[in-house]
Amino acid sequence: MPDSTATPLPLQAQEETSHKGSGNPPFGHALLFTGHMIDRSDREHPRFPASAESRVREAMREAIERIPWTTPGTTIGLAGGASGGDILFHEICAELAIPARIMLALPADEFVAASVAPAGPAWIERFRALLQRTGPEGIRIMGEHDGLSEGLTSNVWQRANLWMMDAAIALAREQALLALWDGHIGDGPGGTEHFIEVAQRLGIRILPTLVMRSLLPAQQSQK
Repeated sequence: MPDSTATPLPLQAQEETSHKGSGNPPFGHALLFTGHMIDRSDREHPRFPASAESRVREAMREAIERIPWTTPGTTIGLAGGASGGDILFHEICAELAIPARIMLALPADEFVAASVAPAGPAWIERFRALLQRTGPEGIRIMGEHDGLSEGLTSNVWQRANLWMMDAAIALAREQALLALWDGHIGDGPGGTEHFIEVAQRLGIRILPTLVMRSLLPAQQSQK
């Protein structure tokens, strides 16, 4: 599998910036994803419990298959690698033969500790399998100068949102954002609501939100 501490090769790291202003991006469409991680076992109110995974996967796949792109060309998917929505997104892209970039806000081992391991060892295995399947050419790790369009901030997740959107704009003529969201402010800065807010400002099309509550098993959606 790819070295979890490796940074992208120089040519790969420069790929997105090399197309800025060229008028000839390599893809027709960039599909961004943002959404919730699997709930920690001690979460009081369910948001994305493990029991909802199959429903979420089905809804995500259907939404991706039905995107009405308005320009010709191929699609590239961009998302992080967190348990839950991100990993499901990448798995679905692979099933649909959509090339995708795993956009990690931290080196892989640090990212696993923060955003994958809390969901359990099975998700760590899925993350590792995702890296292996994608290969180094499809993995990006955020650098210290990435994601600073809103100015200096110590919040790595807020920067990661901006970084992914910058990459999408550089890579494709048309961008769209698919969100898996409960409609509430997140547990910390840089959450889904921030991603949607900035995407709207940048002119990125916001696809119909996958409403998390509607995808919960009946007994949990009523809590």
